[in-house]
Amino acid sequence: MAGNRTRTLILSLLALALLAFLAVFIRDGRRETPRSHAGPVRQIKRSEMSPAEIKYGIAPVPDETVTYQPDVIVVGGGAEAIRAQNPNGFIWTIDANAPRAGELAPGKILFMTNRAVGRVLDVRRDGANLVVVLGPVNLTDVVREAHVKMNTPIDFEEAIAYTSPELPGKIDVIALRTIAGDAMITPINFIQPGPGAQPPQTPTPDVSNLVHFKVTPIVNRFGLGLEANSDGGGLKLNAQATLHIAKPEFTADIDITPTGGVNRASLTLTGGAGLSWRFAAGTDVGRRANVNGILTPDTDFGIPLGGIGPLPFALTVRQRLVVKTALGVKNATLRANGVYSFEGQFTVGIVDGNWTVEGPTKFTTDQNMMKTADGIAIAPSGIDLTDEVKVIAGIGVHGFAAGPYFRVTSALGVFKGSSLGMLECKEATVDVKLSGGVGYVIPKVVTSIFNSILSALNIKYRIQGEGGINSGSALTLFNDTSTMKTCKADKG
Repeated sequence: MAGNRTRTLILSLLALALLAFLAVFIRDGRRETPRSHAGPVRQIKRSEMSPAEIKYGIAPVPDETVTYQPDVIVVGGGAEAIRAQNPNGFIWTIDANAPRAGELAPGKILFMTNRAVGRVLDVRRDGANLVVVLGPVNLTDVVREAHVKMNTPIDFEEAIAYTSPELPGKIDVIALRTIAGDAMITPINFIQPGPGAQPPQTPTPDVSNLVHFKVTPIVNRFGLGLEANSDGGGLKLNAQATLHIAKPEFTADIDITPTGGVNRASLTLTGGAGLSWRFAAGTDVGRRANVNGILTPDTDFGIPLGGIGPLPFALTVRQRLVVKTALGVKNATLRANGVYSFEGQFTVGIVDGNWTVEGPTKFTTDQNMMKTADGIAIAPSGIDLTDEVKVIAGIGVHGFAAGPYFRVTSALGVFKGSSLGMLECKEATVDVKLSGGVGYVIPKVVTSIFNSILSALNIKYRIQGEGGINSGSALTLFNDTSTMKTCKADKG
C-alpha cells in the first residue's frame, strides 16, 4: 500500500515537472518564433496583429531571401519581448533574456521589429530588462543583399497612429531658411503687388507665440492631411491641408547587392486625386503676434506590410507645416480656401543609378485661392503656409524611418491689400512639388536636440542629420499665381 502511494506521488511530481517544462518550452518557443505573417505581400490589418505588435511593430523572420549586414543583431521574441518605448521615441526597454539580447553593444544594430530597429548608441541593464538607446540607420546598414518587390492596395483607414509626446523637435521655432539636408521646406514668400502695398516685415520669431499651437495629422480614406490651430500669443489661426488619394495602391522595388549597394529602390503610390487648402487667421495685438516657424506633429502613422519575413516593411506617413504670418495691425483678419484636382501617381526612386521622379498631371483649379481670399485690415496682410507630406517605405520610426520615400510639398502665399484702399487688391500663389530619396533626413535643429539629449545621458555617440541618397532637385507639379486686375493696375 505504502509503495503504491510512493509511486503515485513520484508520478505526480514527474507530471508536474513535465508540465512546468512544457510551459517554459512553449513560452520560450513563442518568444523565439514570433508570428511570421507569411503569404503574399499585403497590408497587415489590425485584426491580424497582437496588441504588442500594434504597439511595437512586426518582427523580422530571417530566411535565405535576405542577407543582413554582419553587425545586425536580430533579437528574438519580437514585439512580445519589448517592455516599453520611451515617450521620446528612440529609447526602448526590452527583455534582457530575449534570444541574442546579450549580444547588443554600442555600434551594433538592433533589429527587433520594423519599428524597434537602429544603431545601438547605448545599452544598460535595468533588472530583468535592457534599456537600449537607438540612432538612425540606412537600409544598407541593415541589409547586405535583398531583392524585394511589393505591390498591394492600401487602406488608410487601417493606419496606426504612433505618438511620442516627448519627440525632440515636435515644434521647431526657427527663422525660415534653407535647412541643410531638408531644402524642400522653403517659403513661397509674399507676393508684393506694388510700391506701398507690401505686407509688413515679420519680426524675429518669439517662442511664446508658438507654444499654443496644436498640430494634428490626419490619415483616412479621404487622404493625408494636417490641421494646425493656435489661439495664443495674440494669434488665432486655423489651417488645414489635405492631399486627396483615391483607391491607393502601393508598389516598391528594392534591389541591394553586396558589391553595388542600392541598384534599385523605387516607391510608387497610385490614386492621386487632388489637393485642398483652407485657412483663417486673425490677431488682436498686431505685428507682435506674427510667427515664423516649422511645426512637426508628435504623431506619425504606420501601415505594416506582410509577406516578406526578413524585411517587415511599413509605410510611414510623416507631415510638417511651415507657418509664416504678416498680419500688420491690430484686429487684422485674413482667410481663403482652394481646391485643386489632378490625375496620376507619385513615383520616386533610383534605378541603375538614375533618379526617377514622376508625379500626377492634368491639374485643374476647382476653387481659386485668390478669389476666396477675404479679411479686414487697415494695412496690407499676408500669409505663407507650406505642408509637407512624406511617405516612407521601410523600417524605423519617426525621423529615423529609412527606405525609399517621396515627399509632396504644397505651398501657398496669399496677400490682401488694405481694406481702406479705393481698389481691392488680392493675390495668391499655389506651388506643388515632388521629391524623394532613399534613407533618412532629420532637420539640423532636430539633430542638435537629439544630440543634446544624448549628451545629458552621458552617451558619447552623436547622430548625423541625414543618411542615404537625396534626389536633390524637386519636380514642380503645379505652380499658379492669380492676381486681381486692380493689383495689376497698381503696378502700371
